[in-house]
Amino acid sequence: MANPNSSSIELVKATLYDVKGKQFDITKICVAFAYYEDIYSPFITAVLNVVDSGMNLIGTLPIQGGERVVIKLKDVQDKTYEYDLHVWKIYDRSFTKKIQTYNLSLISKEALYNEGVRITEKLSGLPNEVVKSILTKYLATKKKVDVEIAKYNVNFYPNGKKAHAIIQTLQFKSVPKRSTISKGEQTSSRSGSKSSIPTNTQKASGTAGYLFFETKDGFVFKSMDLLCSDGSDGFGGKPPVATYTYKPSMDAGNPNNVYTIEEYQFTDELDMIDQMRNGIFSTYMVFYNFSTGAYEEYTYNLADTFNAMSHLGSQAKLPEFQKNLGQYPTRIMSMVLDHETWFDGDGPGSPEEKDRGKTSTSGGSSFPDYQKFYVSQGIARRYLMETHKLEILIPGNMALKVGDKIKVMLPNVSSQEKRDVQQYDEENSGTYLISKLSHNNMLLNTSTCATKLELIRDTNGIKNYSSNVK
Repeated sequence: MANPNSSSIELVKATLYDVKGKQFDITKICVAFAYYEDIYSPFITAVLNVVDSGMNLIGTLPIQGGERVVIKLKDVQDKTYEYDLHVWKIYDRSFTKKIQTYNLSLISKEALYNEGVRITEKLSGLPNEVVKSILTKYLATKKKVDVEIAKYNVNFYPNGKKAHAIIQTLQFKSVPKRSTISKGEQTSSRSGSKSSIPTNTQKASGTAGYLFFETKDGFVFKSMDLLCSDGSDGFGGKPPVATYTYKPSMDAGNPNNVYTIEEYQFTDELDMIDQMRNGIFSTYMVFYNFSTGAYEEYTYNLADTFNAMSHLGSQAKLPEFQKNLGQYPTRIMSMVLDHETWFDGDGPGSPEEKDRGKTSTSGGSSFPDYQKFYVSQGIARRYLMETHKLEILIPGNMALKVGDKIKVMLPNVSSQEKRDVQQYDEENSGTYLISKLSHNNMLLNTSTCATKLELIRDTNGIKNYSSNVK
């Protein structure tokens, strides 16, 4: 690589395979490449900009959709990365002085299969087993499928839903194996404003919720707690893969400065109204078991389960005002429990002692309805993750992927006197989770690349340093 800098990238080879498998070397006609990953999206996507004046593949092949495109790139550290995708769309085709340019929209092969796959067979087992089966059996993936073992079995007919739609329904129903569940009476006192919602309800506890997404390494189905964990807690996550520092005076072109933040901005922070409307701090739930006639009321309070979750920051508790807001549920949910559909034994299918009765010898259904343990918990975990959103622009780093954690060191914007004592912002710096990733400034003709990351986290502070959150 001639005259490398921190943003250098080299196109090693670009190959297009027609629908019959015939190869075409398109390296010389590729001008730009943009690649995207999203932790809330099931498939990776990309866009390849082509100047096709000599080969005219779009007309002579012709490109008709479904063609396989393999892009091989080499970064400034001489590491090679390969992207294997399929054409699903052509757009912005134009002609200037006999030069033809157009964009090929690329996507995972599994995304194209997903549009035509409708599943009607019964699916059963742990959610992680069901997800793996869907990907390998129905979407025929050969990619790595990285899953975390879940806690409760599921059993259902998908009724002709698409593969991804089924996995989406399983995300919030999945409870990590390490999650602890406990019951008890609501004992928190109320002060300040008033509400007519009863206080003598049972507590809903624990943590729940998974995410499903694709990276350059394959598919991932893991709990939000595992993704947020850095390995220092009981969830067994991985530590940050890199540390990035904002130093505007540093020479960005220096090949040694690959871990420099060139630009950054907080795009969203602390939307308490949105959090309250989603019931993050407290949710009131009503459960009715139509088989036993049992009616129950539960209250979920984030302050009670905060320490049962993994957190990206060092903040040790829910802020005081949010804790006070949690005294009053801001979302009311009602659900019907069904323990009997998949149970044909003697006695009640409910696994709870109060429903089985003293004379019952049945252990209950193998597929009980555990909505009490995942509905409010999964919603709270999902929205808490996005309390802070930070967007950074860095030199192209093809090794990163969504689901990775990085450590970000941001400057202290206080007075010079305070900056002399503490160079970095201790509350806003720290560990973040990569939620979106795009190599969207990859100019193949000039061999340069920039990576934009959207980072999220739930709490303030740098790990190993105390947060000042009250």
